[in-house]
Amino acid sequence: MSFRREKFVPQGGPDGGDGGKGGDGILRGSEGEHLLRAFQFKRMFEAEDGGKGLGKKKSGRGAKDLVVNVPVGTLVWKVRDDGSKELLGDLVDDGCRMVVARGGRGGRGNTHFTFSENRVPLLAEGGEFGEEVELELEVKLLADIGIVGLPSVGKSSLLRACSRARPDVAAYPFTTLEPVLGLVERKRRVFVAVEIPGLIEGAHGGAGLGDEFLRHMGRTRGIIHLLDGSSADVVKDYRQVREEMRLYDEALLEKPEVVVINKIDLPEVRERLSTLRETLQKNGLRGLFISALTGEEVEDVLDRASDIVDEQRSKMKVPSETMPALHPRSREGKPSVRREGEVFVLSSPHAERLVRRVDLGDERVQAQLWREFQRTGVVRALERAGAKSGMMVRIGNYELEWK
Repeated sequence: MSFRREKFVPQGGPDGGDGGKGGDGILRGSEGEHLLRAFQFKRMFEAEDGGKGLGKKKSGRGAKDLVVNVPVGTLVWKVRDDGSKELLGDLVDDGCRMVVARGGRGGRGNTHFTFSENRVPLLAEGGEFGEEVELELEVKLLADIGIVGLPSVGKSSLLRACSRARPDVAAYPFTTLEPVLGLVERKRRVFVAVEIPGLIEGAHGGAGLGDEFLRHMGRTRGIIHLLDGSSADVVKDYRQVREEMRLYDEALLEKPEVVVINKIDLPEVRERLSTLRETLQKNGLRGLFISALTGEEVEDVLDRASDIVDEQRSKMKVPSETMPALHPRSREGKPSVRREGEVFVLSSPHAERLVRRVDLGDERVQAQLWREFQRTGVVRALERAGAKSGMMVRIGNYELEWK
């Protein structure tokens, strides 16, 4: 609230400027981010306030938006007050943005409250509070091909053989404790493969962190199902993994797959190749035989995986480059009143912003506030609710006697 005060201008008019808009909270997908570990120690993010309005009709500056980078492939959930969740969107592309919390609009200066019957406005609005939201972020890795199988079948060795990824390899199960990505180049075709750590029985329910691993398969275009050629029953192993996939999400079974028998470098496996091939054929399976350790016949697997990726890419729609903002901000509705005992509680954002910025003890302010309330329908709403002179009215965090 401000008035023009200059030499030789004894009764300058109001010149209070408006406040600036607060910054929005924005999430941006970034290929430079790989995990959500950045949020392990900092979980509260707050955008800047807008600048304050000044005299001479100078408006405050709008605040910069708060942009938080998250890994590409992040699902954004809004946590409601009752604990339920709402999916806001999916940051599937590098650079795509999502507005998750809007900054408040700046309050209006006293120049906006000048009328023919009020040449000296003592009213000005406080700024609107920005939105506050609790989010849950979930990362699903973006890969074209998922390599799945029981523990110790050679998934890490296969990923090392066909890409520059270097996952740990050892002669004991559960060497890989989290999904590993690798970039595969084959005959000028490029795709991303992800090694899904070993799926044991009960993985769909969380055994061995299986549910954490299975969710990363939802984004893949196809699957390399790796089997251990030295196993006593490769078909049983195959069905066990498929059953865990079905119990977690039946849609995973619809993805095209390549069945691969590994470890043909072992003499005992090489001796029973024909038997393994016949066993697979009897069960309706067609397998490729490789040695991930030596690289033997791995090229055939990569060719088939590349064909699957090309086929699925041609069927999928191109994702949008940017994410839409949240639902449009609703306009301020009519003021409403509810009664709590002997107190009338007024719900009106405009009225709440006004009382935050004025001196309620000044009778001139009270008179102007009454006229503004008449103009905006507040008086009518209170009278309909039964408010009479001498009763208490609560507006935001303020209570005043209705006169």
